[in-house]
Parts: sequence; structure tokens; C-alpha cells
Amino acid sequence: MFTALSSREIQALKLVVKGLSNKRIEAAMEIAKATVKSHLTSILQKMGVDDRTEAAISAVQRGIVKLEWPALHP
Repeated sequence: MFTALSSREIQALKLVVKGLSNKRIEAAMEIAKATVKSHLTSILQKMGVDDRTEAAISAVQRGIVKLEWPALHP
């Protein structure tokens, strides 16, 4: 079962998929460390996964987050 994510949770999840650490997510979203942890805990719970790697894979597989590959030749 999957519970819908909030817009801020989706924003955090997109940053997880990009490989950002909690500290970098905190800076990118301009939120406190505790808020990042709260978002990630909620994301894991709502998605029914055990860790951020599973969340990232599941997000891409479910189409919640689209992978954005950098251009090979600018």
C-alpha cells in the first residue's frame, strides 16, 4: 500500500534520488536537520521501504521521480 507524499516530501525524495546527503538536502531545501530526518522517515514509512536506497529505486520505478541524466556533451 502506498500513501501519497506531500510536495515537500517529493522535493526531498528527488534530492535523495540525485544522491544528496542529509546535510546537502538541508541546505538545498533550507530546512533544519531534524526536518530532513522527519521528511525521510515519513517517506520511508509511506512508501513501505526500509532505507533511502530502496526509496530512490521505488520512486523511479513508480514514476514519482524522473531520472535526469546530465548532458554528455554540452
